[in-house]
Amino acid sequence: MSKAAGIFGGMAGVGDMLRRNAQVSGNKLGLVFEDTRLTWHEVNARCCRFANALRGLGVKRGDRVGIFARNSHQWVEATFALAKLGAVTVTVNNRLSPPEVAYILNNAGATALIVARPELAAARQALAEVPGCTLLIGIETGDAALIDYEALVAAGSDAEPELDRPLAHDEPSMLLYTSGTTGFPKGATYTHGSTLLGMFVHVHAIGSRGTHRVMLPSPLYSAAGTAGIYCAVYVGSTSVIVNFDAEQALATLARERITFTNLVPTTIQRLLAREDFERYDLSALDTILYGGSPMPVPVLLDARRKLPRCRFRQTFASTETGTAGTVLEPADHDLALNDPAYAHRLLSCGKPQVAVEVAVFDEQGQPLPAGTVGEIGVRTEANITGFWGNAEATAENIRDGWVFTGDMARIDEDGYVYLVDRKKDLIVTGAFNVYPSEVERVLQAHDAVYEVAVIGVPSAEWGEAIKAVVVLRPGHSATAAELIQWCDGRIAGYKKPKTIDFVPTLPRNATGKVLHRQLREPYWKDQARQI
Repeated sequence: MSKAAGIFGGMAGVGDMLRRNAQVSGNKLGLVFEDTRLTWHEVNARCCRFANALRGLGVKRGDRVGIFARNSHQWVEATFALAKLGAVTVTVNNRLSPPEVAYILNNAGATALIVARPELAAARQALAEVPGCTLLIGIETGDAALIDYEALVAAGSDAEPELDRPLAHDEPSMLLYTSGTTGFPKGATYTHGSTLLGMFVHVHAIGSRGTHRVMLPSPLYSAAGTAGIYCAVYVGSTSVIVNFDAEQALATLARERITFTNLVPTTIQRLLAREDFERYDLSALDTILYGGSPMPVPVLLDARRKLPRCRFRQTFASTETGTAGTVLEPADHDLALNDPAYAHRLLSCGKPQVAVEVAVFDEQGQPLPAGTVGEIGVRTEANITGFWGNAEATAENIRDGWVFTGDMARIDEDGYVYLVDRKKDLIVTGAFNVYPSEVERVLQAHDAVYEVAVIGVPSAEWGEAIKAVVVLRPGHSATAAELIQWCDGRIAGYKKPKTIDFVPTLPRNATGKVLHRQLREPYWKDQARQI
């Protein structure tokens, strides 16, 4: 028996979470998306049918299958169906441009792609550059050239797929793609065992319960999205899937009597800013889990004022830690808001979660004492096993069981972690990760651009906004609007610069490296936190 099966009562793999729900809570409402309402028994049956139909099409254990679609009940079904087969889900951000999609599918060695109608045009362009991906399945595309998702569900058997041997703890279940320091995405490798262990840890940290009615607005291709649905399925919470829109989110919270949701500060701010906020009955809402970027204290205070009965819980983690990390409990929020002596804890992201070690390290990888700023390292069995096909990045980021996150922080004598800065130049805008080199590559291809550096600058709405600092080629001209438009179709929309400055030269160090930090300093010098 695998390690995971021994610990988790016979659940050897991720797909077993659904099987268990069908057995113990089969008639309970499990998954809601728009007009579709499915019990856990129905969800599991649809997953089994899809899995068995995929097997009939030749999808086998270990095959990588991409999902390129916005949130839907089919997205959830597909990833659990693949897990039941022992195949590997490859998450593809539905906002990526065709070249970015092609890179991920090629890097993963994907042999099949599940795509929804809004993403189909981009998928076709991408697949022209991915010769190994030959099986194309459409979700509500209405395109006869694709195999229809619902037709496969209708045709498949609802029996649990049988495997030639039980799933092992260390078999990959998902490649969750995240940006790399070079600007090229890296496939963070989740295994069945690390995911089950990670959800065990995360469920405890966020207080998930089977009695919750959960709204899940985070993109399912992201770490926050997968953690949200996996935790909800793990405990059997009724799960309401949405694609975030402020008006729709408020309507869903009220109509479905949602008790628990996960948001990022940007989305919380958008909800609170609506003039019709008070019109919605949110009295059932018990807990808001937030993370992704620091919560501005004024936003938290506004949320507490408008939602006086709601509790707030913050988590800090990364894709590479399987979403395990730190947690700032509701009691911490209450203490900080009610006792000035503890007000500083609102600037913290909390303490290590149960079964998680968090420390800060110096440049030589040595642990640092309390109060000293260093790079955050996280050690937990939820950590990824590495980056798919990238031994160099794996060795750089994972050492002696510790994932080095690239975030700089200090830990106080009470064990609370305070984010300070980023070791690398990662920009977090509206909880989306953007590396400057991704944007720089695209802008550098414009004829008028001689040099470019991309930085994050403070933004009340997004946390950070993307700014490009450009040196034009002699004899060439370009406007900011022209260069921003140049990015259309070449990079995801959220990665496009919001503003562009034109300068005669870029600051560099003695080896010629552009000093991004020096470019950032004028914008961040009056900010309490440099993140």
